[in-house]
Amino acid sequence: MRFMLYDLKRMFSGKALVIMLLISPLAVIMMFSVIFAPMLYTAKGLHFKLAVCDEDGSAPVREFINQLVNSQALAELVAVYPVPTTDLGRQLVESNDVSILVHIPEGLFEDMRAGKPVEITIFSKSAHALEAELITMTLESSLYAVGKAQNLMESAKDFLVKKDIASEAAEEFLSEATKKAISEYMERREILGKSGTVSPMGEYMPVEYYLSAVFSLFAALAMLPVIHYTAADCSGAILRRGLVCGQGSLRFYIVRLVSGMLLVFLVQVMLFPSSLLLGAAGSLLGGSYSTRPAATIAVMLLSSLCFSSLAIVISTWIPAERPALWTGFFLVLFMAVAGGALIPAGALPLWAETIGKWLPLRISMRALSLSLFNYNRGLFMREALRLAAFCVVLLPAGFLGLHGRGRGA
Repeated sequence: MRFMLYDLKRMFSGKALVIMLLISPLAVIMMFSVIFAPMLYTAKGLHFKLAVCDEDGSAPVREFINQLVNSQALAELVAVYPVPTTDLGRQLVESNDVSILVHIPEGLFEDMRAGKPVEITIFSKSAHALEAELITMTLESSLYAVGKAQNLMESAKDFLVKKDIASEAAEEFLSEATKKAISEYMERREILGKSGTVSPMGEYMPVEYYLSAVFSLFAALAMLPVIHYTAADCSGAILRRGLVCGQGSLRFYIVRLVSGMLLVFLVQVMLFPSSLLLGAAGSLLGGSYSTRPAATIAVMLLSSLCFSSLAIVISTWIPAERPALWTGFFLVLFMAVAGGALIPAGALPLWAETIGKWLPLRISMRALSLSLFNYNRGLFMREALRLAAFCVVLLPAGFLGLHGRGRGA
């Protein structure tokens, strides 16, 4: 018990660091609420003019552009102007009459139907780089969604033909289904509500996404003090005195694991007042929430155990303190990017998105969001089991690394 108190005193001796870890997530959330949220709710800060040159001319593409031009749900986001040629569109860009020109090449829709890769060219000036990036990300996600939907509808058409339905009727079904799908996709913001949160990254993200992402990120960053102290102990006099040799290694491991858990857990404790404030403003932000406090505490404990054990693994398997700290920092950075905490998962390459789904930070984000705002037992249990699986792997790995360092000291 005395050793536990001593270790906790060491872990929390840097008062400035502890306060920063506790307050920083709230500061980020407050900054988001005060500065970014008003722009995202009203989307007035994102309004710009867009020219579209359609050389494809197919009915689905024309329908897509028609929805862009006439959609009331998108009216305060972007004004779209069809142009007959790219030369005219580029002139409008050069004269600053529009911010961006989107060029849709001939045969785009047929290539999509054939499963071929497609490209849409975007022209803009450097002054409108942000708008160009937003349109690029939005078009990428839109093409991905439309491509998947088109594959499903093509399969449905083939199924109808195999069932002896006339090919003309099957083609008509495909055409109508395509128009309906485009209409529903383009009007999804009207369904969500015009006051729904629009992310500057081109996706529709609720505030709870940012809340769970920020706290999960800072929980992962709380690994760094644990890595620092553990790596220093493994390289210092503690091991040389034999404190963690033999039976003592288990004692040291449990004490350090619990100390790390408490540090990570305290970072996440501020989730409760944040989620209560968000819940109180439910009607303003889009509705009521389904919360499970017991599930929230469970996932906080699991993620704390996971990050604490991961910190011990890094600090015991990497031989020196400095490399261990840098490894921990870059691992957190990679998890934040691939896991969708810094960049929406839909804007990432497929390989990064796939890896990110299985990283502890992403799993923690999902589980926290489910338990705080949209509880679903099946989905929550899946994420909780993933965190538990990480703990099952990391706990023995950390102990073996610590025991090995004790023998080599």
